Amino acid sequence: MVVWGELRGALRRLLAEQPEALRAYPGVDRDEGAPPYFIELAAWAEEAAARLDRQFGDGVHLTVGALPYPPGRAPRWPRRPRPEPAPLLAADEAEAELDGPAVVRSGHELRHGLLISDRSGAGLAIATTGQVTGSVVDLATGDVVGGFTGWVHSVLVTFRVPPGGTERIPLLIGTASTTERLGYAVPPGDWGVQATLELLPDDESSYDRERIRRRTPVWPLTITA
Repeated sequence: MVVWGELRGALRRLLAEQPEALRAYPGVDRDEGAPPYFIELAAWAEEAAARLDRQFGDGVHLTVGALPYPPGRAPRWPRRPRPEPAPLLAADEAEAELDGPAVVRSGHELRHGLLISDRSGAGLAIATTGQVTGSVVDLATGDVVGGFTGWVHSVLVTFRVPPGGTERIPLLIGTASTTERLGYAVPPGDWGVQATLELLPDDESSYDRERIRRRTPVWPLTITA
């Protein structure tokens, strides 16, 4: 059986050496219950996961990025079906483009930006959590193969684009793989990135308002080693 004191020591060492490796873990300043202990690590932290697995075995339930560790292990939660893709953004609604080239290291995140221009003549209200989250797309198949994993704030932040104007919206691009064949991180290469916008139909900023979902174009994404 896992001794909580030993695991707490291992987590404290990992926090001191690689603080960004741990995404979710038992509180190291209090006593925890019985194993298994659930630990989530960044998509690039496979080596740290291997060390924890060797030392604690079934006493820990590990997730690296979006996938369980080691490979083939059942996930903690059943995988939810991917929602139907939203319709593409229409030319008479809005125009969206990246605010410059997107380059990110495999397994890591990039904080970037979207430039949204109103083409409706009425202005736009875009519901976000303070940012829009992008998905990594396989350019050959069009499939979504990765993205951001982790916690995001649930506070509603509305970005408004004036009629005929342009607004920059923060864009978060993650490279955690959601496809087992790619491993835990989307590997280096030429990929695509796409985002889904949630448009509010009027000027009301409320979670209760109906939202209109629209997909942006797929833009080039370079993932490096």
